[in-house]
Amino acid sequence: MRKSLIAVLLLMLLSGSAHAQCAANDKIYIDPRLVPKRPNISRDAMVNTLASDYVDKEIKQRMFQQYTQQGQPIVVPFGTGKVLVHPDNPCIQQYIP
Repeated sequence: MRKSLIAVLLLMLLSGSAHAQCAANDKIYIDPRLVPKRPNISRDAMVNTLASDYVDKEIKQRMFQQYTQQGQPIVVPFGTGKVLVHPDNPCIQQYIP
């Protein structure tokens, strides 16, 4: 029992510390923990939703839009410009005036 508790605590520490660690040379404008995440929609989920007769047309359009934008940078307003944030690594940020 004690070994499993230690393993769980170790996994929690490792997963928590790796999540928000950025390199010292990363130019951070927005705290990576506050960057909105894009939904992760699988191809199968997309196909099944579009083929369904029970899902509303507007919901299908919104889901398709989210699906096609998965790999695109996340745009966050910042000051008089905006910050583009990498969708997989929020430590990669670029300010656009």
